Amino acid sequence: MKTVSPHSAQATADSSRPVLALANGDVPWTSTDPSLRGNFAPVGREIEAADLPVVHGRIPPELSGAYMRNGPNPLFEPIAYAFPMDGDGMIHAVSLNQGRARYRNRFVATRGLGVERRAGRAVYGSFTQPVPVDPGLLLPGDSPGPFKNGAFIHVIEYAGHLLALSEATTCYELNHELDTLGEWTAGTPAPIRIGAHNRRHPRTGELYSLAYSWRSCDVQLHRIDTAGRLASTRVVTLDEPTMIHDFVLTERYLVLAAGPAVFDIQAARAGGSMLQWRPNLGMRIALVPLDGGDILWLQTDAFFVFDFANGFERGQQIVIDYVHYDAFDLGASAAQPSTFRRLVIDLAQRSVRIDQLHDADVEFPRINEQHEALPSRYAYMPTLTASLTQSDPPPATFNAILKIDTESGAVRCHDFGNRLTGEAVFVPRPGGREDDGYLAMFTYDPVEHCSDFVLLDASRIDTEPVAVVRLPQRVPQGLHGSWIAGA
Repeated sequence: MKTVSPHSAQATADSSRPVLALANGDVPWTSTDPSLRGNFAPVGREIEAADLPVVHGRIPPELSGAYMRNGPNPLFEPIAYAFPMDGDGMIHAVSLNQGRARYRNRFVATRGLGVERRAGRAVYGSFTQPVPVDPGLLLPGDSPGPFKNGAFIHVIEYAGHLLALSEATTCYELNHELDTLGEWTAGTPAPIRIGAHNRRHPRTGELYSLAYSWRSCDVQLHRIDTAGRLASTRVVTLDEPTMIHDFVLTERYLVLAAGPAVFDIQAARAGGSMLQWRPNLGMRIALVPLDGGDILWLQTDAFFVFDFANGFERGQQIVIDYVHYDAFDLGASAAQPSTFRRLVIDLAQRSVRIDQLHDADVEFPRINEQHEALPSRYAYMPTLTASLTQSDPPPATFNAILKIDTESGAVRCHDFGNRLTGEAVFVPRPGGREDDGYLAMFTYDPVEHCSDFVLLDASRIDTEPVAVVRLPQRVPQGLHGSWIAGA
């Protein structure tokens, strides 16, 4: 295995510069925050390695592409931190070609990270606890804050553009070697704001996205054409500035679920969280016709959703599979249970029904994206089982992957035991049935302190892994990723 570090963040002979990575790749600072400890702790080293060792099974030789995953990875010890809303984007990529694997990781070189690298310390506050930035630290074009766009939530490819996404702000374009090219403009004169989740229409292939703001009640709904150019924007106005992490697309509708997690700048100025849970507002659901027709509004009891699995139309119904929270909270104390549920909207009756599909705590639901906005049966998501020996793990700790059949209710599980894992991304076989493909993910062994890239058979996830590839350094727990075919 050959490893080089052309972009290494390690110390140099200049003793005046801060040490940004230890010999094992970890950052040199530690935190008492559980969301910054263990495998949630960031790494500071950027490396690449070819011919990775396959320690179990074999890499299917027909797979050609890259599994890329983004995540919050603060380079400097944060002033304030709320997982999963703060950090610096770091992309970890495993490229597969003819049965061989190569690894590369890079920070997303955002403007905010550039400011902090020059300062040698964190200068921006948290998404929930904003901190004013000293203007003397800024160059023309730098973000004045009060919090940083870290571009750390997701990574996708669309219309030939590889994009590192944040939470409803500008995103950054990368090349396939993970070098940052700059903020993406979508063919407009200036960078556009888009969300962490973006969905493709199954017929037109166009990308739909949203952008909200803590300053405004307006939510922008973008349509981006197949050439990667902004084609249109529609505005939906809410009662309060609201956080909306994800949305649903069907063949005829964009479905906006606005749970009552609202921005309150006065609460932030008084020392509280900028995001406040106001259950008296309820959950407002907007059905936005893609043909430009009038918006249909529905309302139900308050709940919150970070991530949707899929949404589709079935006769006069819209069916939405998602991870349900009864309330909203952030940080290490956020122990809100999350369950996989199905929300059914009856268009004729204008009614909403919610059914529970599985009662385990789950997150990061994914499907075979060839079925996005179309009827789908299978959803894959991580959960936590009793086989993890770590006591009192922080929220978003997982060690198993579930496959849930939303029609029959059948559940299969791949339990990694005392190993951590996260979101599983579906890698399809061309022309196959819905569950014909692989699940790609990272795992971490807290005893051996090593990380692996794992492929599971998506049709039989409870069997032995198809391949386990040993990685050259620890890969921290992250958020969302994608399979980039041919990359």
